[in-house]
Amino acid sequence: MRNLLFDTLGLAGFASLTGGLYLRFGLADALMVSGSLLLVLALLGARAMRKGAS
Repeated sequence: MRNLLFDTLGLAGFASLTGGLYLRFGLADALMVSGSLLLVLALLGARAMRKGAS
């Protein structure tokens, strides 16, 4: 249940960040920054899983 809460808060924060970027800079910039952040998050998650598996 705790992970669900953290995942929900993280998703809400990411949506707020993307919404703010969209309002300030437009759709193209918001999508580029959001995609970059998601890529970094995926790489860090994969690194953490690999580190925990060994």
